[in-house]
Amino acid sequence: MRKSFPGVLVLGALLLPASPAPAEDLAVTVYNSNMGVVKETRRFDLERGYNEISMVDIAARIDPTSVRIDLEGQGEITVVEQNFQYDLLSPGKLLEKYLDDRVNLVTGGGKEFEGTLLGFDNSSMVIEVDRGGVVVVSRDDVTDISLPPSRKGLIVKPTLVYRVHASRGTRATAEVAYITEGINWHAEYVAVLGEHDEGMSISSWISIDNKSGATYEEAKLKLIAGEVHRAERKGPVVMDLGGEARYAAAPQPVEEKAFFEYHMYTVPQATTIRDREVKQIRFLPETGIGAQKVYNFDVQKSRNVRVVMEFENSEDNNLGVPLPAGKVRVYKADDDGSLEFIGEDSIDHTPRNEDVKVYVGDAFDIVAERTRTDFDRVSDRVTVETYEIKIRNHKDEAVEVVVSEHVYGDWSIRKSSHKYEKKRADLIEFRLPVDADGETVLTYTVRRRF
Repeated sequence: MRKSFPGVLVLGALLLPASPAPAEDLAVTVYNSNMGVVKETRRFDLERGYNEISMVDIAARIDPTSVRIDLEGQGEITVVEQNFQYDLLSPGKLLEKYLDDRVNLVTGGGKEFEGTLLGFDNSSMVIEVDRGGVVVVSRDDVTDISLPPSRKGLIVKPTLVYRVHASRGTRATAEVAYITEGINWHAEYVAVLGEHDEGMSISSWISIDNKSGATYEEAKLKLIAGEVHRAERKGPVVMDLGGEARYAAAPQPVEEKAFFEYHMYTVPQATTIRDREVKQIRFLPETGIGAQKVYNFDVQKSRNVRVVMEFENSEDNNLGVPLPAGKVRVYKADDDGSLEFIGEDSIDHTPRNEDVKVYVGDAFDIVAERTRTDFDRVSDRVTVETYEIKIRNHKDEAVEVVVSEHVYGDWSIRKSSHKYEKKRADLIEFRLPVDADGETVLTYTVRRRF
C-alpha cells in the first residue's frame, strides 16, 4: 500500500497559495524603447519586529535594481533587505530543494521506495531507503513522487521578497515602482487616398506589445514618445517566459500633452494588458486631410522614380497633434469601391506643423536615367562635372518630377538647363515638368572644391 506524508505534495499536482498582497491602483507607463514603468500599491499585515513580505505577479523581465518601495503604517517601518526570486519552479528545481529530505517513489511496476533523496540526474534517482542501503531508481520507471510539505520557499512566479522591521504591529501600505523590459508600443496608421489621388483620410491605432512576463489588470495606461536615454545595463537578463500573442481592441481616444522633452499619451480609462498580448487602442479617429502625390527621383535612395504622399501635420489640415512613430499603410479605392493596398512606410515622431512624407512605391510609367557626361580635374582639390538626367513619362497625362541631387564640398553650379532650389548645404532640387508621353532632359555643371 502506498505511503504518504501529512500534507503531502505530489509532483505534477503542486498547488501553492495565491499572493496575500494583490496589486492595487496599478499604473503602467510604456516607452517606445522596449521598456515600461510599473507602479502599484499593496497592503500587508506586519507584526512587531522582523517580517518577510512577498510580491508576486510582477514582471518576469523586471530590472530589480530599479525597484522603489515606500512603506507607510503606524510606527516606524524599515526595509532591511530586498530579494528578487526568479528561479521558477520546475520538476528539476523542486527535487533540488528536497535533497537530503524525505521522498516516496512509486514505479510503474508497483514498487515503492521511501527514504532520503541523496541525488538525481536526468536518468536516475538515488534514495537511501529506510530499511538500510542505497538504491538507484531509473527516472523512466518512476510514475509518482510524493514530497513532504515545503519549508524552502518554492516559487511559481517571479517574486519580490522584502525583509522589513516594524516597531509595532500595523496594517502597512506599500507603494512600489519598477522598470521592466519587454513591453513596447508604436503607432499604426491607415490612409485611404481620395479621388484622383488628391487628399486622403487617415486614422490611427496605438499598438502595445507586452512580453514583460506579467499581466496588468485594469491598469492606468500612459505612453511616452521620445528617445529616453538609459545607461548600459550589465549583468544577467531575466528570462523571457515565452507564449502566444493575442489581440484586443479598446476603441477609445487618448489624450496628448508635452512631458519634459517628450510627449505623453494618456488612455482615459483603465485597461487590462495581458502578457503575450498585442493590445490596440484608438488614437486618431478617421479624419480627412489635404495631401499631395509627389514624384521624386533621388539616385541615393532609388534608381527609380519614387511616389511619395506628403501632408502637413497642422490644425489647418485637421491634424496638429504630435504623431508618434509608426507604420503608415496606404490604400486606394478601385472603381468597384473595394480598397486595394498600394504601399506602406514608417514615419518618425513628428511634431506639430511639420511635413510628413510617406514613400508608397515606385512609378511604373515614369523612367529616369542619370549620366555623368563630363569630368575635369582642375587640381588635386577642384573638379568640374556635368550631369545629364532624362525623365521619360509614358502616362497619358503631364507630370512633375522632383529631382534631388546631393552635392558635397564647397560647390557652385556653373550652368543649368533648369532652375534649382538649394534645400540645404548638400542638397539641391529641380522641379521638372514632363509632358504626357514626353521626355524632359536636365543638364547641369557643378564645380566642387574638396
